Amino acid sequence: MKFSKFISRWWYRRQEKFYRRNRWHLVLDISLVILILLLIGISLRLALYKPGVISSLNTSLHQLNGGQDGRILDIQTEIYQEKNYIEIGNNLEWRIHYRNNGNVKIDNLDFSLDFDSAAFSLKIIKAEDSLNHNLSLDGDKISLKEISIGEEGDLLLQASWRTEKKDFPRTLKGKLITKAYAGGLSSFKELSWPAINILSDLKLKASVYFHSPQGDQLGIGPVPPIIGVPTKYWLIIKALNQGNDLENLVFSAKLPRGVELGEEQSLLAGKSSYNPDSRLLVWQLDSLAATGGDYIANFVLVLTPTIDQIGQNAPLLTKLQYRAKDLLTGVEISGSLSDLDSSLPDDPINHGQGKVGE
Repeated sequence: MKFSKFISRWWYRRQEKFYRRNRWHLVLDISLVILILLLIGISLRLALYKPGVISSLNTSLHQLNGGQDGRILDIQTEIYQEKNYIEIGNNLEWRIHYRNNGNVKIDNLDFSLDFDSAAFSLKIIKAEDSLNHNLSLDGDKISLKEISIGEEGDLLLQASWRTEKKDFPRTLKGKLITKAYAGGLSSFKELSWPAINILSDLKLKASVYFHSPQGDQLGIGPVPPIIGVPTKYWLIIKALNQGNDLENLVFSAKLPRGVELGEEQSLLAGKSSYNPDSRLLVWQLDSLAATGGDYIANFVLVLTPTIDQIGQNAPLLTKLQYRAKDLLTGVEISGSLSDLDSSLPDDPINHGQGKVGE
């Protein structure tokens, strides 16, 4: 009742103030009322049809995997690798397990691999399928044919890789891309593989000199060496590191019969020890930076040849080994070097003059 009185008073005031003076005010008010009603109607219609719009979008997406006739295309894939680290120069290896979980036979099943970073490139060099589904390799795409309902198998892949940029991440990340096709249905999936850390590039070099690479004389004594006469050589060991920070580098080597460790030595980094009983020489570094550094150790080796070495190159250092821990991967890097003798292969002046004379 109060509302109707309010409307009546409002209508009377507008009629006295506007409508009797100018009919256009009445036309304008009626137009505004009609416009408001139209807007309300449109809003209600959109609200009522919104669920239908969403359902349609979902149906179009699901039609990639399922048809209107109840067919379902569903391929399950899993990717495995033995190690979470790799050395530069070694190939990547994966085992891909696949299973047809749908209710249709898969006509074609395609796999490809891709790095997340443009700093790397990859090339598949070997592919083997445990069920021999007419496997084909076209560039970096592996294709299998005719995967029956419920059938599962393993795909073994081996790929070479390389760096495309000077500065590159120390972790290889990427994804497995799977595409399946079955009688007009298609499926697309991406699966990230476990991250693979790149081992640091650690190299050790050990050389013996009588003359330095610059031609300066370092040693003392006869060259070629003579029975019973001491000849002093300089042993230079260098550790070269690039990639990751390392810790606890240990280099060791044995002095053979007829060779002694001289008193002179020069260490640009680390510390050394020598056990005369085991004849084991050890050089240790607490840490090596990822960017490298001057990791050099110099020792004097004194050779006194014996009569049974006449006409032979006398051994100077044997069983050269090293190890260090890579802090990024947690892996111990280890290696060995060739034995050193009086032939002096790295000496610019005296190489090849190592056979013992009388």
